[in-house]
Amino acid sequence: MHAYQLNTILISTLVIAPALASEMDEIMVVSANRHQVAINELPGTVQQLTEQELANTQAQHIQQALVQIAGVTFSRGDGVEYLPGLRSPVQTGAGACGSILSAIDGIPLRAAGFCNINELFEAPTELGASLEILSGPWSAVYGSNALTGVINVLTPGFDSGSRLSLTASSNDYYQLNLLNNADVDDHNLLIGLSHTNDGGYRDSSGYNQQKLLFKHGTSVAGLTLVNTLNASRLDQQTAAYLEGKDSYKDELLSKTNSAPDAYRKANSIRLTSSLSSDNGSINWQINPYLRHANMAFLQHFLPGTPVEENQHTSIGVQTSLQYDWLDAGIDVEWTHGELLQYQYKPTEGSAFLEATIPQGKHYDYQVDSLLISPYIQANFNLSEQLIATVAGRFDYQSYDYQNQMNSGRVDEQGNTCGFGGCRYARPESSKDSFSHFSPKFGLSYQLSTNQQLYSNLSRGHRAPQATELYRLQRAQTKAELTSETIDSFELGWRGATPSINWQLTAYLMQRDNLILRDSDYFNVSGGNTKHKGIEGAFKLALSQSIHWQLNASYANHEYGEIAQLGDVKGNKVDSAPAVNASSQVNWQVLDSLAATLEWIYVDEYFTDIANEHKYEGHQLVNLRSQWQINQSLQLRAKVDNLLDTRYAERADFSHFSGDRYFPGRDRQWLVSVQYQY
Repeated sequence: MHAYQLNTILISTLVIAPALASEMDEIMVVSANRHQVAINELPGTVQQLTEQELANTQAQHIQQALVQIAGVTFSRGDGVEYLPGLRSPVQTGAGACGSILSAIDGIPLRAAGFCNINELFEAPTELGASLEILSGPWSAVYGSNALTGVINVLTPGFDSGSRLSLTASSNDYYQLNLLNNADVDDHNLLIGLSHTNDGGYRDSSGYNQQKLLFKHGTSVAGLTLVNTLNASRLDQQTAAYLEGKDSYKDELLSKTNSAPDAYRKANSIRLTSSLSSDNGSINWQINPYLRHANMAFLQHFLPGTPVEENQHTSIGVQTSLQYDWLDAGIDVEWTHGELLQYQYKPTEGSAFLEATIPQGKHYDYQVDSLLISPYIQANFNLSEQLIATVAGRFDYQSYDYQNQMNSGRVDEQGNTCGFGGCRYARPESSKDSFSHFSPKFGLSYQLSTNQQLYSNLSRGHRAPQATELYRLQRAQTKAELTSETIDSFELGWRGATPSINWQLTAYLMQRDNLILRDSDYFNVSGGNTKHKGIEGAFKLALSQSIHWQLNASYANHEYGEIAQLGDVKGNKVDSAPAVNASSQVNWQVLDSLAATLEWIYVDEYFTDIANEHKYEGHQLVNLRSQWQINQSLQLRAKVDNLLDTRYAERADFSHFSGDRYFPGRDRQWLVSVQYQY
């Protein structure tokens, strides 16, 4: 699909449509400034998947739900894994997870500086949650890591009911979910349990996972108190890239796995509280939290296949005080993190690899981090129709790094490796700090009761991750890094009539001080990329029983001046399809029976920086249905990849192995039965 075809679709939708019944001022956004805000007051792009929409998607992976959000470019891996992209190319590398902030009820899943690229697998999306997606830089509200956007998982409320569901699908996939709500005196209680077993589409790629959600709510002396406990456990076998040009097109080959011993084991627990007051003119909120996460996985993608064990424990608090037009607060977080990388066996391969990658420990360090982040936001009514928003946040983040083994590029015993030295280098213990101010200025203009124009100028940033600073290679003894930044201008139009609901956004962005690894394997910062695009989300009522939805984006992501990568200026950023789109036709066949036909489009994209290799893109068709048998019993069914298309969830090119892929799954079925009580 070319750009002019997408633009024609978007313009035609606005011209011929009158759209879906919805009052814009009824849509509430919890996280935009930690208080419930009508979407028509927000100078920014926000999209939602409600609890019902998420349930009807019947997603076995978070990516299957996020295809309904314009501007999202998540690539699904095997098991629970993924590579994220939000108003950006698909992100890879140590700091990729630092570009998008993932949160549960507004509190980040991981500590600043200690993110994991797959971290959304820990969120309780199976247990009646809803999703809130904020596109573009939101660092003025969320601080570091909200560089290209925020994905906020909202846990179910105390009015979400009680239910038990059992799901079965292809490849020995089974899932059991329980959500139970109860009122005891003046206390609200909610408990959710989820157990998932997946046999895996590819050889030795299954997993089992458990999640727990517990919420308690009450009122104390006129205050509202909500306590939330969220825990998860994952035991996964991991599949490697499938190598070879167009190898994903071979059905038998696509199910093979060259790393049958690879695994990922992860545990997490989070305890949060929210104490808030609403006195009319003054609202305040205090959110203390405690989190712990640990993970061990085999790095099958590295020579010698070392094991990494990492963990971190955080304690923090978010505060907010809202008075009339002013909102201010301060966030504080302390984190203790540890990382150990070791290799059980001698490296096999070329003489160079065998000599430079020794058996034994490669890294063993701990980091204590402190984050202090005050912010302020003010809203001014310039007229009856025009609201101005001015916001700013200052982030100070410090790292106290302690190396637990010898420093330099020697092995665990202090011996020098051949060919100039060992691959892995450990810097001396040090203290580092980063400070950054993130401003935002926005305007929201009320065209009519249910139509708004909005615009904003904003800056996002992310401090370097601990692994980028202290996990060095070759001759680098210290990583001299600065914070990545992104500057954005955004212009949007949203509205609703009795038959159409739309949001159309255009943006320009420049990302500076890119943190990357150069040809000498040094972690360096410098250079920039440029981004521009248009996103559209539309819901159209074709009749009383048929609704049509379109979510589409056209984006141009280009490399600017990046000395470390050579002459790449003007090249397209790899893993960045120009067009991403999905469309859903929802048909209410009977009062008790509904069906959804879904179309997904991923444009072609380059798989290397030099733009010499390319993936041809793909289109998929899915079919879903829901049958409300009676008031308590519901049956859901779906067929993914209805046309049995051969495709790649992700394509990539490596100078070591050539073309490589995460192969897409063939036709898959799913059946789920739910009992509500």
